[in-house]
Amino acid sequence: MILLILIISGSKIRANDSIRIGLVLSGGGAKGLFHIGVLKALEENNIPVDYVAGTSMGAIVAGMYSMGYSPDEMMDYFSSQSFDNLLNGVIPTKYRFFSQEMDETPEALYMNFDIKKKEIKPVFPTNLIPPYRMDLEFIRLTSAATAACKNNFDSLIVPFRCVAADIGAHKPHVMRKGNLGTAIRASMSYPFVFKPVLVDSTLLFDGGVYNNFPWDVMSGDFNPDIIIGSICTSNIEPPDESDVISHISNMLIAETNYVLPDSTGILIEKNFPKVKILDFWRIHELVDSGYKITLEKMDEIRRKIPVERTASELGAKRKQFRSKCFVLKYDGATVTGGLDEQNITIQRLMTKDTKNAYTHEQLESRFYSIIAFNLVKSFYPTAEYDFEKQIYVPNFRISPSPMFKLSFGGNISSSSGNMVYTGIEVLRWRKNLTRFRTSFTFGKQYSSFQIGARQDYPLSLPLFTEAYLTISAYDFYKGSQDIFYDNIRPVFLKEYDRFFTANIGRGLTKNSKLKIGFSSGFQNVNYYKSTFFKSTDTLSKSNFPFFSVHMIIDKNTYNYKQYPTNGHYLNLSLRGVWGKENYKEASRPIILKQPHKWASLSLVNDYYFDINKYLSIGSYIELMASGKFVFFDYYPTIDMLPVFQPTPHSKTFLLESYRANTYLALGVKPILKIGKSISIQSDAYVFQPYKRLLTDMSYEKLPKPLFMGSAAAVWQSPIGPLSVSLNYYDRNYNNWYLLVNFGYIIFNKKGLNN
Repeated sequence: MILLILIISGSKIRANDSIRIGLVLSGGGAKGLFHIGVLKALEENNIPVDYVAGTSMGAIVAGMYSMGYSPDEMMDYFSSQSFDNLLNGVIPTKYRFFSQEMDETPEALYMNFDIKKKEIKPVFPTNLIPPYRMDLEFIRLTSAATAACKNNFDSLIVPFRCVAADIGAHKPHVMRKGNLGTAIRASMSYPFVFKPVLVDSTLLFDGGVYNNFPWDVMSGDFNPDIIIGSICTSNIEPPDESDVISHISNMLIAETNYVLPDSTGILIEKNFPKVKILDFWRIHELVDSGYKITLEKMDEIRRKIPVERTASELGAKRKQFRSKCFVLKYDGATVTGGLDEQNITIQRLMTKDTKNAYTHEQLESRFYSIIAFNLVKSFYPTAEYDFEKQIYVPNFRISPSPMFKLSFGGNISSSSGNMVYTGIEVLRWRKNLTRFRTSFTFGKQYSSFQIGARQDYPLSLPLFTEAYLTISAYDFYKGSQDIFYDNIRPVFLKEYDRFFTANIGRGLTKNSKLKIGFSSGFQNVNYYKSTFFKSTDTLSKSNFPFFSVHMIIDKNTYNYKQYPTNGHYLNLSLRGVWGKENYKEASRPIILKQPHKWASLSLVNDYYFDINKYLSIGSYIELMASGKFVFFDYYPTIDMLPVFQPTPHSKTFLLESYRANTYLALGVKPILKIGKSISIQSDAYVFQPYKRLLTDMSYEKLPKPLFMGSAAAVWQSPIGPLSVSLNYYDRNYNNWYLLVNFGYIIFNKKGLNN
């Protein structure tokens, strides 16, 4: 009789009556954005959702919905640049911590090693995407909701379940309580893509390994009257020989039952076979698809669900729950996983300079400073709310970094700038952090050996000490050969730079540092006076033993080591030099000697302005003011003079015309950003020396300015930039150079420029 009355009156049963609806969301990576469209259509038609369960991406959407995020808010979040950076593991530039880095190298790949049971063993990466940004984001997204529900997922706005995979026990692991962020993070930890999560000594992976559509969990835990299933994927397709992830999926993932009972189930489904796991850029297509398919099923949904929940009722529930969510303020920190002194060190770093509560932004800054120190291999954060003190206490589970790192890199070029780099870095961390590095570079134009160390004292002032011994050789004759001009005869000049340098420094800001120190060594130049020579001819030689003191301020927020598209580089250097030249001309047996001393001040400022999403412009200023010095001959003097080399290609040349004691250079660099890692870059510079050294050892005062320029198409690959560039130089033996280059043109610093 009641049912008849309802049918006749056309009224709806309210959602707080006896019929309860559960929504189950499948996994599927980026395909799971489909679920947002499903939720949007259900909400617009007042279809209530009383319980949610999900796996992997379905767990993320279901978890956010259970915390009170609306479909529109989820849409905004997943389409934001912030989420894109999170997905790619990109650490914000403001958290680069250049002040804690050792000198830059052409490293492109590396392998870690550790000592276990007195044996050196390789430490293989377990994840493609760095987890740090994602882990911090889950604290920001979920900590307040975890506190509001008091770790009970039944007490969220919508009771929630998610499924992870316990591959040790070969079974699914249902998450019903605990830290909400950890539960979701475990459920979406796709093997080898995201780092797995340790929960109560159990290592958990993506729930889709064993149960990609947890309708059985929904039925067993909540026993709803109706289950709506949103499915955006299917069981694994046969492996594709060119897709590594498909290989992993077929090896690890079991088949899932995607069938619901006809009497109590409603399926909203579409498979997206051409959408890959990380294709989140297709968000609008996927959300629209879920929305449209749900609307097409709405008549069937209404027949089975004669209840409703209005937007105002849902809004009131969200408002009530959010009123119980406390603002993220932190106090103290607990650290586990390392040795006692390592745990204490990180605990003090996280709470350093903190007398009162600190913000989430301060938490992020300290978190990334520890990452920049390379202290930890894993650094998993959570936050627990202390109801008595009414504040969050962050918890960190660490795994110390491996002891050894073997690096590889270098440069492959269509010119003679090819070189191979290998480096070995040893990390020793107790109370203070000490890093030792030995590197070798071999090439036709440039070869170098360097051994160095840096020690940081993070618990007092942000001080560090560093020392390097460097031996380098530059062959400007071989380095100047051009593949298109065989008749060019550059000067035969080889430079040998051997020196020791030591500094004491401190961080001024996250991305800047001050260094004060000294250098002592030898700079040798061997050369022929003429471009026409025989192999039997005798070389002229200049040997300059020197001692210098320096003060340097460095800042670097570049987004790439080479061909940056945004950021700021600043170098301010003050230097004093003392030495005595020993010169032997080829035609004379006598060694001539003369002392030299000078002071210099240099400034380099390279800043990039974003005009819009696709265009940025760099402005470049370089100023050099140095005391006058003249060696016995032209080429030794030229070799010692400061040189203007603002582009990667220009660093491979002697560039006689761009050398002077004192000069000013200005540049502009328009950049067109075609994609995330592809750009078209152009550079135009004007170089004005105060005096130019002529071959007869006289000076030309205020000569005409020189121009330099380049245009390059650049792809920033995961292991270094691939570029095709056209480079122009005024008054060079050849003006134009076309260059194809893969890798980094990065040399060790020189003894009088470190």
